[in-house]
Amino acid sequence: MLDLTQTKDTHIDQRLRQELIIWLGSVKSNGRPHLVPVWFLWDGSQIIILSQPGNQKIRNIQHNAHVSLALETVNDGEDIIVIEGDAQLVDSPLDEKTIQDYATKYAPKLQGMGWNIETMSKDYSQVITIKPTKFLSW
Repeated sequence: MLDLTQTKDTHIDQRLRQELIIWLGSVKSNGRPHLVPVWFLWDGSQIIILSQPGNQKIRNIQHNAHVSLALETVNDGEDIIVIEGDAQLVDSPLDEKTIQDYATKYAPKLQGMGWNIETMSKDYSQVITIKPTKFLSW
């Protein structure tokens, strides 16, 4: 969906690969919004999030797979990236390459919390993949 020959899309791709936090917006069954910061991985075509099973965002996605995501703003609000997409709860565990990419990206954070990727992936065993349907940036 991103055209990496375009400067704007290349910038979006770089931010998605570098940022540590993305905000995930979903909708509760009562129609109220739910917004949480999450760790994530961008593989060039989808966003991968690890979650604790059965928490609010999981229940929301089971009810309504349409989600929004937003990166933290930089440059005093001059670098906004918002993504609309469709989420899927994945039953199978992550492949070894994705686990390694996740571990590399978050190694300092995991170490600071006394965790490693194995302990995290046990507690955060529910995989969510999000296929972007629209990118908004300004």
